[in-house]
Amino acid sequence: MNEAEKLEFECEVDEEGRIKITDDIQKAAGIVSGSIVTAKMKPLLDSEKNPVEMSADKPKYFEFTDQVDEEGRIRISDMIKKFANTEPGDTVSINIVHVLSKDLKPAKKLAHKFQFLDEVDEEGRIRIPDMIKKSASIVTGNVVSISIKHVLDSKEKPVERVLEGVDTFEFTSEVDDEGRICISEDMRNSIPIAPGSIVTVKLEQILDSSQ
Repeated sequence: MNEAEKLEFECEVDEEGRIKITDDIQKAAGIVSGSIVTAKMKPLLDSEKNPVEMSADKPKYFEFTDQVDEEGRIRISDMIKKFANTEPGDTVSINIVHVLSKDLKPAKKLAHKFQFLDEVDEEGRIRIPDMIKKSASIVTGNVVSISIKHVLDSKEKPVERVLEGVDTFEFTSEVDDEGRICISEDMRNSIPIAPGSIVTVKLEQILDSSQ
C-alpha cells in the first residue's frame, strides 16, 4: 500500500497502550495476524472525552511500527505514549500508511521511509526501534542515512532551526550492536542538539556495511 492508499479510523487506547485496527480496514489493507504495520497517530480526546489540544511545538502526528497480534491490535511505543501524553481511554486517529506481511523480504531501498522519535543520550545517540529494524532488514554494521525532522530541547522547547532548514539536516551513521546510531558532533553543535533532546527522524536509506 502507498501514501495514496492511507486508511484512517478512530479508536480508544486500551490498558496496555494498544489500539485495535478495525475489521474492515484489516480486510481492505490485507492485514492479518503477524503483519508489520506502520501507523500515524494523532491524539483526539482524553479519557474524559475532552478534546486534546497538542502544542504547536510538537509534531503534527506520531508514527510507530508494530506487529499485529491475533486480535488485530498494535502497540503504541512507550516513547510516543510519553511524548504525546497518551493514556488508556484516550481516543486517537490512526492512519495506516504501510503494511508488510510476516514473511519479510530484505530491502535496502526503502519503499516506505520509516519515521521515529527518541531521546538523545549522553553520547549523541538514538535507538532505532526493534520493529523498524526488523521491517527494514537493518542489522548491526549497516550504515543508515537519516534526516532530522523535528527537535525539542531537554525542556521540550522547539529548536526552530530545523524547521527553517529541514532538508539540510541529514547524516549517516553505522548501526551498533544495540541498534543505536550517532548524530555527528558537528550537527549536534550546529542545530543544536544536547543530551535529553527529543528528535524525530526519518530513515532515508540503508547501506551494507561493506559500502
